[in-house]
Amino acid sequence: MLKTDCSCELCQSLCYNSPGWFGTIEEVEGAAKIMKMNVQGLAHEYLIREWWAGKDNISIPSPRKNFLKIHPDKKEQCELWAWHDEKRKNGKGFVKASWGHNLMAGWACIFLDDNNQCLIHQSKPTECQKGFGCKTSKRIIRKDLLTYWKKHQDWIERLV
Repeated sequence: MLKTDCSCELCQSLCYNSPGWFGTIEEVEGAAKIMKMNVQGLAHEYLIREWWAGKDNISIPSPRKNFLKIHPDKKEQCELWAWHDEKRKNGKGFVKASWGHNLMAGWACIFLDDNNQCLIHQSKPTECQKGFGCKTSKRIIRKDLLTYWKKHQDWIERLV
């Protein structure tokens, strides 16, 4: 049986905060396979181009927020951010995240289903696997992922 969730409260709460960055092209390809899509389709429907605004301005694939799924304990806080319905639409396309997209806590990762199970658990982002959660033995910091993605900006550009 496929494991499709991290069932503890800590793991699930992280899915409502900042969706993790993918660590490799293979993870993105694995997520596309699980979702029965090609990589371009996955990027268009489910991913956003997060960015590191350092001297190199590196783009990193990350799950979108689902602005229609709010953590029950954060509903009031999230509603303060939702000025009108237009702001809550997810949009489409592998666009560059606006500042703070994944910093807005309370809205779920786009891959978290109604039963709080990860739709792509077997190929979820490196940051989710190794940097977040209750069974984390090594904290991955985002700078560690930048070295990889800096080398693969051409691949990311082909998804746009």
